[in-house]
Amino acid sequence: MISKDTLLSNDLFGDLNPKDWPISISDLPPGTALVGGSVRDGLLNRLSQKPDLDFVIPINSIEFSKNLSKKIGATFVKLDEKRDIARLIINGWTVDFARQVGRNLKEDLLRRDFRINAIALRLKEKPEIFDPTGGMEDLKNKKIVAISEKNLLDDPLRILRGFRLMCELDFELDEQTKSFLKNNVDKLSNVAPERIKMEILKILYSKWDFSIWQTYLELKLFNKWNDGNLPFIELQRKDIYSKQPMIGSFLAKLVFVLSDEGLSKLTFSKNEIKRCKNIRFWVHKINHLGLDNLSEDDRFQLHMDLEEDLPSLILFLKDEYTGIWLKRWKDPSDPLFHPSSPLNGNLLQKVFRIPPGPFLGELIRHLSKEKAYGRIFTDNDALEVARKWKLENSPFL
Repeated sequence: MISKDTLLSNDLFGDLNPKDWPISISDLPPGTALVGGSVRDGLLNRLSQKPDLDFVIPINSIEFSKNLSKKIGATFVKLDEKRDIARLIINGWTVDFARQVGRNLKEDLLRRDFRINAIALRLKEKPEIFDPTGGMEDLKNKKIVAISEKNLLDDPLRILRGFRLMCELDFELDEQTKSFLKNNVDKLSNVAPERIKMEILKILYSKWDFSIWQTYLELKLFNKWNDGNLPFIELQRKDIYSKQPMIGSFLAKLVFVLSDEGLSKLTFSKNEIKRCKNIRFWVHKINHLGLDNLSEDDRFQLHMDLEEDLPSLILFLKDEYTGIWLKRWKDPSDPLFHPSSPLNGNLLQKVFRIPPGPFLGELIRHLSKEKAYGRIFTDNDALEVARKWKLENSPFL
């Protein structure tokens, strides 16, 4: 009679579908084991079409990977010479090889971050799940449990990874693990900003429910990069109670969890920082003045600044505005929510003999604003408005 463990191992092996892998199992050295996210996700029935494959091998992995890359035509990347880790990239697949740490696979797995990430599939003639820490039980209970505090501190990025796994898997952090994360937040200072940025991006792309918001506030993981002066009540409530990921929620959460200075320190691009800064500016202005008290010019400038990112701002607004604003933003013909000039710059230069430059830009802005507020209906209206504005404002007279 086939044991339950054997059936589970066979099912996992079948779900992983090695026939589709870009490498052949026969090319792997004896003693190879598949570890990490693909094993975990396979057991949770959430495998992607091309999951990242992480192998532990008992020989030099950099040398092995370099030779294998030549055989299968993959791109070879040396990830960590000191820890002997390499990567192959081929046809949309990412395949990592790491040399086994310790005398055997058990010692290797016991040095990992969380028990759900310390489950291996031994690639023997008969595949075999190996779970020395109890990760299978954690998967069943939807718990994230650290193997040890020391393991987390061996690579402090694991502090963020614990929270990220909670977000992605909709699991609960074990209380002791939560204490490990909370008590060692300051150790994130020892991690390269680029690595922190990648974890934060994965965290913010996930759906945040009530427990995630509460855990975020409790752990204070991002306080080093956040000045804490942005209100979040509307953002939090809308994100929690929405059954679907809300349009703009990623950027809204990014604005909330990282300050402009924090974005810069974590190597976000100038464009990303600019977009966040614009949203932050208008959130503060609306909170100070009240949305209904913005001048006509302010409202127009708001839509000029945030045409692409307006859904992110909407998440900071009160419910009474959310529905109508989102509806208008989804209408590409709405002249205020999608400002555009009724006449293009080339025509204006030709008709009014205006050279390219700031004056032409101001005229185009004026025409866009008049159109946005329904004071221009036809091209003739626009030409007349342009003519009057030029007479009143021309520096060439």
